[in-house]
Amino acid sequence: MKSDVKVIGLTGGIGTGKSTAAEFLKNKGIAHIDADQIGRDLTADGSPMVAVLDSIFGPGGEFGVKGNPILTPEGNLDRKALASIVFTDIDKKLKLDEVMFKAIVAEVNKQIDTYKEQGPCGIMIDAPLLFEAGLHEACDIVVLLVSDMDVRISRVCARDGATPEEVRNRINSQMSDDERKKLSDVVIDNSGTVEALEEQLEKFFSKFSKNS
Repeated sequence: MKSDVKVIGLTGGIGTGKSTAAEFLKNKGIAHIDADQIGRDLTADGSPMVAVLDSIFGPGGEFGVKGNPILTPEGNLDRKALASIVFTDIDKKLKLDEVMFKAIVAEVNKQIDTYKEQGPCGIMIDAPLLFEAGLHEACDIVVLLVSDMDVRISRVCARDGATPEEVRNRINSQMSDDERKKLSDVVIDNSGTVEALEEQLEKFFSKFSKNS
């Protein structure tokens, strides 16, 4: 195993351009681990995690609501039903995070080990909830993307068709940039153009490559 391969944590709140940054770094040859995709895969139809979640948040579970199933008639996860249960109760939301984060971290670590065998120039953990999940502990360096609030709202409204108020509420429900900055090694402001972002990422990658 090439244990000297460095791990980059890439994070940022909604609308900061994390996907664009991840694509740029992927094109530089950095292996990409998508924590959000892992979360979706873990709860895909027929996956073992669906049964685990049902045992906890289903009608018969400790955190469930009687008469409120979280599975479809086919036995798949009804994401809206689960959300209606956990997002109205902080204790239930924390329990869901605990269960999902543990499984996601385990899969991320497995993928890190696999990529280290292949010897890429670096490995990137792409995760909006990098700190909340504790994934920053697996990183050698953490890169945080930030953007002006108005820019973030405009981007997400255009992308998702959401209202400014809905986007603002989503942003306010996440960890603040000030909190993230305290835990990050590199902060990149992506309030401008894609070209400006790529210029900053190019400088980061050049320095990262020299130190790897």
